[in-house]
Amino acid sequence: MKIVDKQTIRIPTILSVALIIFSANIYLFYSNFRENEFYLYLRNNAISIEKMIIDKGLSGEDVRTMDDMKENIYTQEQFIIYDSTGTVIFKSRYAVNHLTDNLLKEVYKHEVEFKKDGYERTIFLSRNNKYKRLLVIEAAGYDLSGFNKQRNLLYILIISSVLLISIITLTTRYYIRTDLRPIGEIAKRMKKISSKNLQSRIPEADLDNEIGQMAHTFNDLLDRLDNSYTQQRNFVSYVTHELRTPLSILLGNAQVTLMKERTVEEYKQTVENFQVDINNMINLVNSLLELARMNADAQSVPFVEVRVDEVLWAASDIVKKNQPEYHINVEFEQIPENDEQMIVSGNAELLVLVFRNLMENACKYSADKRVEAKILYEKNSIRIDFIDKGVGMSSSETEHIFEPFYRNEKTKEISGHGIGLPLTKRIVEIHSGKISVLSEEGVGSIFTVELPVKQLY
Repeated sequence: MKIVDKQTIRIPTILSVALIIFSANIYLFYSNFRENEFYLYLRNNAISIEKMIIDKGLSGEDVRTMDDMKENIYTQEQFIIYDSTGTVIFKSRYAVNHLTDNLLKEVYKHEVEFKKDGYERTIFLSRNNKYKRLLVIEAAGYDLSGFNKQRNLLYILIISSVLLISIITLTTRYYIRTDLRPIGEIAKRMKKISSKNLQSRIPEADLDNEIGQMAHTFNDLLDRLDNSYTQQRNFVSYVTHELRTPLSILLGNAQVTLMKERTVEEYKQTVENFQVDINNMINLVNSLLELARMNADAQSVPFVEVRVDEVLWAASDIVKKNQPEYHINVEFEQIPENDEQMIVSGNAELLVLVFRNLMENACKYSADKRVEAKILYEKNSIRIDFIDKGVGMSSSETEHIFEPFYRNEKTKEISGHGIGLPLTKRIVEIHSGKISVLSEEGVGSIFTVELPVKQLY
């Protein structure tokens, strides 16, 4: 069932139930009010007749004659006056005696009201102060006028409820259809979007409500999908290019080697060259797999409490072991007040990879093969600066260094694949950190990594 149909049923149903309850309460309240009002009317008339008979000394026949002269076609009143023992003193012409011994006992406790033969009846005690007598009065009547008003009220409530429910149903359906129409338009636009036209967007104009927020969210999602799709396409293109080149070299070397007979030493040298090229390819494939894993399985990376300075020194030791000619100096810009200032939530192995890449790059592209790593504690974060005196980069080059496979002209002669920095940036982002670079051609570069300190309380 469509939302517009479901809400058209649900909302009017809820309002109808509320309206019916409200109308029923009004009807019951008026019914109770009419009944009490009529009993009061009967009681007052009965007391007036009692005063005429007892106080003024009129005979019962005179009172009946006066009663016959009245046009009681609406109330059809009937009165009976009893003494304290239940003996009839006065009785109107068409009155019927309903006083029994049990009722008499009840009347001495409280006024008795009941309905019988279509009449509303009340029996109550009346004390005559003039003659010091206790009388029992029975009054009955039919409230024709009150019942007509009550019936008219019922008709009005029923007709009004039906009209209101109809109006509510129609207006609810109209406004729901109007409010949900943009969702239908969004759905139609979304159906037309595919991998071939991810640049298409949903219009957000004049939608400053939840639907507008949904359209904006969809557009953000499309932006991310478009970006991911572009990255994936570029990634495949880059991988194809990077793998084709060394494979072509291997194939070319193999073909050249087989063109003529060679000495054992020449074959040995060729195999060693093959080994170097294959190792480079293995390193490239491993880097590509690591980069792909970071993009796909970032949420599954286990995090623990890690001391940044210990990870930094561990990375320095690994670099020095692999490249003894590299010089790495790790120092504190300021001494931390306590150990907690050096703790972050992260993965030690991945952070070691980040610091290794930055240290190796700094040394690789510097003539003196030297890098300085400075640790600085800032409010709620730790900053590590990697400073080198290498070839440096222009501002246009620094805008692309974190893109996969990017290599600038000055560094193409140095071995590398252009994957280290994109992988480094991705790992830093997984740790909710930031990485930036400040570089000047011919002077050197400063790579800065900022990691949030783990909140211990």
